[in-house]
Amino acid sequence: MLALIQNPDEMQKLRTNPDLIPAAVDEMVRWVSPVKHFFRTSTETYTLRGKTIRPGDHLMMVYPSANRDDEAFDRPFSFIADRNPNRHVGFGFGIHACIGMYLAKIEMVIFFRELLTRVDSIALTGEPAWIETSFLGGLKRLPISFKASEAAAA
Repeated sequence: MLALIQNPDEMQKLRTNPDLIPAAVDEMVRWVSPVKHFFRTSTETYTLRGKTIRPGDHLMMVYPSANRDDEAFDRPFSFIADRNPNRHVGFGFGIHACIGMYLAKIEMVIFFRELLTRVDSIALTGEPAWIETSFLGGLKRLPISFKASEAAAA
């Protein structure tokens, strides 16, 4: 929601073409990266960008950093609702992918389809507050005001 408020042109894209909402949900997850990091221990030797990782080395996977990688994303520091491709790791990856990601995504799609048809405008009314955490994060408080659409008010 905050990303859409801060990027009104992207919100307008979704109002104009609601079929873009599933892509926007992926962009929202990439943008926020709710999982901040995971630690792993290497089980084999691997060379990555000239650095050798050996068995027993401890690694930290930083999801927000991966989701802003300019080798993986065009304009990684821009919120682009219809970003394609969008190979974010906001729900993990491979065998470590979040088991609830499909449910979470469909809930977000339904929410934004309903919201954008029922609300004409949304504005911040104060400073957002973020959960202070080092593992899972997100907004703690998002003070907003909104104006219901004529159709929703009827």
